Amino acid sequence: MTPQTTRARHSRISTQPGSNPKRWNKEELRKCGAIGTTELRRLDLRGKIHPVFSNWKDTNQELRRELKQPLILASRLLEAGGLPWASDFLTHDVFVNGYPGRKPSCRCSFTHSSAAHVDDNEAAPQTIVRHHRAGWASSQLKSRWTRTAESKLKGEMSNSLKWELDEDMFHERGWAGYTCRHPRNGRTLDELDKYETIRRWDKKCENRRRRNLSILVTAEFPKRLAQLRCEGKEQSEEYLLTAFMTAVTLLHELGHAIYWKDCRALTRDLCEPFYGADLEMELGDSFVASIFGGWIPVQIKNPAHLKESLDFSAGIAWKQVLSWDFHRLRPKHRAHYSIPVDYVSRLFSEEDWLASRKDLRKDLIRPQTLASALKDVGICPKVAAGGKHATATIVDFHFTGQGWVWNRLTGARFRIPQYDGYLCPDLDLPIATDDVIEEPKPRPQLKPSPMPPMSPPLPPPTAITSNKSVFPSSPTIQIKLDMFPQPPRKPVLNIRKHPDLLSEYSDRQMKKPAPGPVKSAKEEQHLLSPDMSEISLDDLRGRLSQLLGVSFDELEGFFEVSQCA
Repeated sequence: MTPQTTRARHSRISTQPGSNPKRWNKEELRKCGAIGTTELRRLDLRGKIHPVFSNWKDTNQELRRELKQPLILASRLLEAGGLPWASDFLTHDVFVNGYPGRKPSCRCSFTHSSAAHVDDNEAAPQTIVRHHRAGWASSQLKSRWTRTAESKLKGEMSNSLKWELDEDMFHERGWAGYTCRHPRNGRTLDELDKYETIRRWDKKCENRRRRNLSILVTAEFPKRLAQLRCEGKEQSEEYLLTAFMTAVTLLHELGHAIYWKDCRALTRDLCEPFYGADLEMELGDSFVASIFGGWIPVQIKNPAHLKESLDFSAGIAWKQVLSWDFHRLRPKHRAHYSIPVDYVSRLFSEEDWLASRKDLRKDLIRPQTLASALKDVGICPKVAAGGKHATATIVDFHFTGQGWVWNRLTGARFRIPQYDGYLCPDLDLPIATDDVIEEPKPRPQLKPSPMPPMSPPLPPPTAITSNKSVFPSSPTIQIKLDMFPQPPRKPVLNIRKHPDLLSEYSDRQMKKPAPGPVKSAKEEQHLLSPDMSEISLDDLRGRLSQLLGVSFDELEGFFEVSQCA
């Protein structure tokens, strides 16, 4: 938070970032290369379409041809910048009992207006934990997570999704895309996503817990592209921008599908969790923002066009996605920065993808010129003065019969509760302090259990079940960690497996050990590997004792008394 924002806490609204509106200036847009360019733009991406985007229902061949370049671009952006975000959903079981994101992420006394509803699904997480940003996650572990996410996207996700062009939803609802939580099967828009309908479909796939989803994309996108091609404008900036926003819509809907593909995600209010430090409950925007470094592309709307249309002749812009990483204040007017046509043209250039192969996210995908603008919710003077972007601050609230309310999707919440109700335009906005949000973190690094003193030999190993103790078939209990990976941990000595260590441990208490040989990096990596698929029974006993705060002998005594009773 900038000092300017802190000083503005008790001053007039006009001094706070994002308090003043600013409309788009057409001349500024021209100077910054957002509109009015005359250079011919050729879309020449080559390669295969990612399997997750390949399953389309009865698509007109002419319209399918127009979707080819957007589909290839969406595939490239997914593989180059979207896998870390996806891995936090697909590599970790976000519905498991011990998942940190199940706890509320707001610690203040405010409550959301929609939080009074008692949810029928306690397994649904409230926040998705950013495991790929954990300090203990090595580059090798992150790579394994992204490979797992990539494999699931190409496998089970691609088999679960069916894409469909819709002729009516944009004109009737203003939707460019929509993720339906069940197969559409010819239903009208009014019949989609009823709670009872979703439940009926879920019962058919409870054994595998994976839904079959229909993803709708407005047919206005390929129709407009086909029209421009017929007019000889397939190399115009409008064709380029329309193709780009089609790709962004595909990615946006995939972000929703990555969460909703699991049957356990269903709640009566159909709410999504927050992701990481996001302040807005919108996983589609969150996924797109993760690819573009905190920004989402949006349409610049011409005030002269009263009717909503997917006409990108006025240009497109970057819109800030608010995050607790940067923001403590919700703006009344959201900062927007124009997107140069040259930037979009590079994304559709095969040559530029090859030239930026070393670091695609930095050199090609993410707008580096806006790095400093993330720290403020208003217009960044330095960026605006640089002449790289035209700027605007667009109203982020609307008037209803009962007063002014913040813009949001039906049922979606804002992370800071005092900004989730009605807006008082004449009052100064409060600034949220650091004690408001508590973003769930990945499990901290586990400490090894201390070595116990010499004691009589332990009884034979037993495996504790819900009703009785039984002898296991092997001296270790298999614990699969792929669904919820553990941080690296130091190895714990297994005394029962190695009786000689008893005397060795006694000798170490009498004298200081001499420095041993330095382990190689390969050996150390093997010992600390978080990929270990099993732990010893002693290790499990030690962890359980440490978690409950009692010795394992007392715990076993409790079970014996319970069984006798």
